[in-house]
Amino acid sequence: MPSTPDDPALLNLQDEPQIAQDPFETMGVVKVIIQSAHIDTRNEWWWSRPPNPFVVVQVDVARATTSTQAATYDPSWLTQAFCLLVKSPKEDVKMMVYNSHRHRKYRSLLGAASFSMSNLTESRMSLDVQLSLLKARRRAGDLSCSFFYYPISMSSEIDAGIGIARLTVHWAEELQQVSIKPMAQIRLGWDAPPIHVTPRRKNAVWESTHEFLCFNMTTCVVYIDVVDPGPKLDDPLIGHVCICLMDLVEATKAKRGRWALSGCSTGKLVASAQWRKLSDQASDTIGL
Repeated sequence: MPSTPDDPALLNLQDEPQIAQDPFETMGVVKVIIQSAHIDTRNEWWWSRPPNPFVVVQVDVARATTSTQAATYDPSWLTQAFCLLVKSPKEDVKMMVYNSHRHRKYRSLLGAASFSMSNLTESRMSLDVQLSLLKARRRAGDLSCSFFYYPISMSSEIDAGIGIARLTVHWAEELQQVSIKPMAQIRLGWDAPPIHVTPRRKNAVWESTHEFLCFNMTTCVVYIDVVDPGPKLDDPLIGHVCICLMDLVEATKAKRGRWALSGCSTGKLVASAQWRKLSDQASDTIGL
């Protein structure tokens, strides 16, 4: 069961740490819909088989990948959509179309295109575009896609709509093991893979932040594991906390941030979360 700020077993209200709240890095969310592409056959050898195209969409370090279409020069993904965080209006949305060589276990670039975020962030528009695919500075085909931009609200009011969560794992204290070099990892489900892993720190002070898109903060549950992957411990898991995102945001606003680690008799974790809602238009269109 996720913890709540009123649960004395999981939150110590005495001598709460002073936690600085830094501004958000994310300025908004871009939704990219990949529709279709045309691969120019003039760039292929005459005996080549039709490619197996797929598209990689990238904004800064965030990446998303479409499904692979088999043996076609005119792939159609209908409306495969991806939402990526935007941290600067100077960023470009990069789209690389690859050929998947299934039996050879490698991929080759068919063409690439980019779209400047300034076209969206300045006017807050949605655009349907057809971009030219380039390879070695030569035209390699076309890519049809749509872009939508949703800026974040500057208000710190807690709203249960779609928004950006800024989660910070500050440090752990009173751990039973004295000679460890632990790290913390954040998951959004019991069996889900980590969405963020901190560096390993000998003193268990991380000050590591991760921002992510959340569609419903009232149902989002955050799992934070403190682990030591070194060879000295039989069980790398030192302890964990399980917290509803809304409870963590409310506790942060109330300047409460120390949470007891389950599976660890004395350990505590200091973590905080902030919330910024996306523009009202996001509730109507971002999930479509």
